[in-house]
Amino acid sequence: MPSLSSILARIKIRLGSKHSEELMVYVVYGKQPSPFPDLDYIEPIIAIVASELECFAIQEKHPEIQVSWEARKVQNTEGIEMTAGSSLFLTHTTLLPYDEDDDGNPIFGIMDSPRPSALYRSRDTAEREAPDENLHKVALGEINLRGVGELLE
Repeated sequence: MPSLSSILARIKIRLGSKHSEELMVYVVYGKQPSPFPDLDYIEPIIAIVASELECFAIQEKHPEIQVSWEARKVQNTEGIEMTAGSSLFLTHTTLLPYDEDDDGNPIFGIMDSPRPSALYRSRDTAEREAPDENLHKVALGEINLRGVGELLE
């Protein structure tokens, strides 16, 4: 009969390998008054964090905005450890511009109500898996109430 410690070790290995296959992060949104005259409010992605405790901390620190979040699986993260500052790539099917610059070009800077379709660890995988979608680079742990990351072309 196997010892209790060997059974626990096997369970830990199984849980650990399953966890590494399904790395989850939290996409945090912040509904707030809009800085643009044509919009009543904006709800940009204000953070990508590793734990739900961080979501609650953001909510507590910024009572002036309506904070919400959703857990998202990060694609292609098997065997990769993610730390604060790690780059992630979100894909979006549509992006609406907020405003226009002096030359009449659309400004996408902060997204009005973004809803990412997927989240990837590498840009190559994101471009391969979602070639027709918009790409948004973010850093794990970055917090910006006007919107995190950079929209890539």
